[in-house]
Amino acid sequence: MTYPMRELQWIQPEEAERLRRAGIESTDDMLRLWADAPKRAGLAEKAGLPVGRLAELEAMSRLARVKNVGPKYVGMLLAAGIDGPNRLFDHTAEALVKRLLEMAVEKKLMSRVPTVDEVRPWYPEPNPVIATVK
Repeated sequence: MTYPMRELQWIQPEEAERLRRAGIESTDDMLRLWADAPKRAGLAEKAGLPVGRLAELEAMSRLARVKNVGPKYVGMLLAAGIDGPNRLFDHTAEALVKRLLEMAVEKKLMSRVPTVDEVRPWYPEPNPVIATVK
């Protein structure tokens, strides 16, 4: 699913506007343009944003595509060191919420941390056929 960049958690309105002027209005635009590694520096210059910030926004765009995550918690996930779906799925729902709570306290964040019940749907259901074969 694609989302407007302005909906991502912790993106500043002026950043969203700079991205829009550079041709990035949605998470799909961000992923498509960022995929062209040789052109990243030019993209950063065109958007007037550091390459590092664009890398963060690209990571948030990937996270937003995970089923049921959306744009609401992507900034918090990134702040907790979760920079993509693979890192997200390295944790159980319970361990992820614990990590998010620790990070929120450590960084004195005011954003609400999702509950375990809110996080569970982010994870794919195990395939019963594969589970029984193991």
